[in-house]
Amino acid sequence: MVAPAIALGVTLKLFAEDKNDSAAQICDHVIGDFHNLKEVLEFARLCDVITVEHGLVPPSVIKGLEAAEIRVYPRSSSIELVQDETDLNKELQSIDVKSEIVMLVARSPHGQASTWAATELIKKNGECIRTITPARNLTSEQLELASARALMSAERVGLVGVMAVEMSIRGETICIHHIAMHPHNGGLWTIDGSVTSQCEQHLRAILDLPLGDPGMTSPFAVMGNVFGGEKSDMFRPYLHLMARNPELKIHQYRTDVHPGSHVAHISAVGENLKHVEDLIVHACDYMTGTIDE
Repeated sequence: MVAPAIALGVTLKLFAEDKNDSAAQICDHVIGDFHNLKEVLEFARLCDVITVEHGLVPPSVIKGLEAAEIRVYPRSSSIELVQDETDLNKELQSIDVKSEIVMLVARSPHGQASTWAATELIKKNGECIRTITPARNLTSEQLELASARALMSAERVGLVGVMAVEMSIRGETICIHHIAMHPHNGGLWTIDGSVTSQCEQHLRAILDLPLGDPGMTSPFAVMGNVFGGEKSDMFRPYLHLMARNPELKIHQYRTDVHPGSHVAHISAVGENLKHVEDLIVHACDYMTGTIDE
């Protein structure tokens, strides 16, 4: 959210665990323990609005901020209600699953809401390795239902900000199996593939600004996650990749590179899905050292 905050003229402060955290390397920050309410409160009093960008902050800390009359999103009541929403159709999660998708939804305090195109999650060994937007092999009725369920969930839990509703497709049935109350890996494609990214939209929502256009800028958008592999130098591969496919957009996380670590993502958009997906697969494999050409 650093780049859209700068573009909007919003001062973004980070409560980081370590000075080497990705965002701490490029953003004004305070080092502390997000499990410690006293430390979080001291930081929160420096800010007008507090938001949470991952699901590890204890609900008790968020409740403590609310008790101190700090404006914080997501609210503790929303987090508690999410568990009930996620339990819907839970027994269908692992039965005859055709595909997995994520619906991103944004909602402001005044109830303005929007969704992006449904995104297909491609996983390997439980890890999301790639996303394809819009999701393939779904009927218009399924897409409409997925969007409606995401918007309904957002309203039910009183969402303020962006959340991701992960769904399993089982025949004609769509089952919610997880809700993340923050911008999501499945929405990284929006940085390069939509008019308004999930990161900018989250800022707009928590500041109660009018929401931006979530529409796609091209017919297809593919994002690939880059995990640490044989190569430790993540800069040198640019020479080959940028020359081969100048349309690639590479996003490094400035983290230590070791086998299995999530170090970057690569996005591309275009009119030919096979071409876009092929070049993302090649780029991710080249970055990790799976292929060398």
